[in-house]
Amino acid sequence: MLLLALGLHGGLAMWFDFPAPAPLPERPEQVVRINLLAAVAETVTHAPTPVAKPPPPEPVIPEPQPEPPPQPKPIPALKPVPMPEIQELPEKQEPEIEPEPEFTPVQKPVPPPDAVATARYEQLLVAWLEKHKQYPRRAKRLRIEGEGRLRILINSKGQLQNVTLDQTTGNRLLDKAALQMVHRADPFPPMPESDARHELEFIVPVVFALR
Repeated sequence: MLLLALGLHGGLAMWFDFPAPAPLPERPEQVVRINLLAAVAETVTHAPTPVAKPPPPEPVIPEPQPEPPPQPKPIPALKPVPMPEIQELPEKQEPEIEPEPEFTPVQKPVPPPDAVATARYEQLLVAWLEKHKQYPRRAKRLRIEGEGRLRILINSKGQLQNVTLDQTTGNRLLDKAALQMVHRADPFPPMPESDARHELEFIVPVVFALR
């Protein structure tokens, strides 16, 4: 409704009757939420890291130095003492020892053997050997002949000391038969008493011949 009022006192007064405005809708209350943990974390993250100060260095205690050894007292120089003269004693002369005379055994001269007795003894030895000689059967069958020499050594009792071939017969069978003959003839007849020799060496010819 529009109301008009007129005034008389030199003014004009008008009233307008407008419809009443519609009430404004109420705004919803906004709830403000604050996250204290996030705020604290953000504060801690962006806060500067305090730098730890290094501990003060430990005081260096110097090692005790050993005391220097005491200096030896100087030894007073001794005056040289004159040495008494030493008299050389005369060398003791050892008595000369005369060399003992060399003992030379007196060798009794060996009397020369009797030539006749020696010749007879040598013939006896040859006959003794001939008595013990045997002709090898195989050499006899094959008609093998030969002649050689034997060197024989016996003692005074006629015992054989050594025997060797002084000259071979040229055949192995005859040489072996000659050596076996000497061993079969051992011991030989003893040497004659008139012969002072202890050993006798002689050479005997040996003949193997077929008749």
